[in-house]
Amino acid sequence: MAGFEARSLCLVNSVPYGTGGRAVDFFHYATADAVATVIAAGYFNNARDKLAINDVIEALCVADGTGDRVSLIVTAAPATGNVTTAINTDASGA
Repeated sequence: MAGFEARSLCLVNSVPYGTGGRAVDFFHYATADAVATVIAAGYFNNARDKLAINDVIEALCVADGTGDRVSLIVTAAPATGNVTTAINTDASGA
């Protein structure tokens, strides 16, 4: 396990919506870590200053082996405590 590498979390796009300056950020991330490691609570703690609830992270895990892609949605990015994510599945009602 290599652990989270901040330089590998790259902002791809920021999409504004609604009023009041709201936006959702979309990131790409590549790591040697397995999906099970990346989805664990606290994995992205060192990126809490970049992340917000509902941001999207497209992650390529096991990048130095047989890659495994996972799409994540940030579910919590508190000032203290663990940053958490959820695996993005098909939209409800789709």
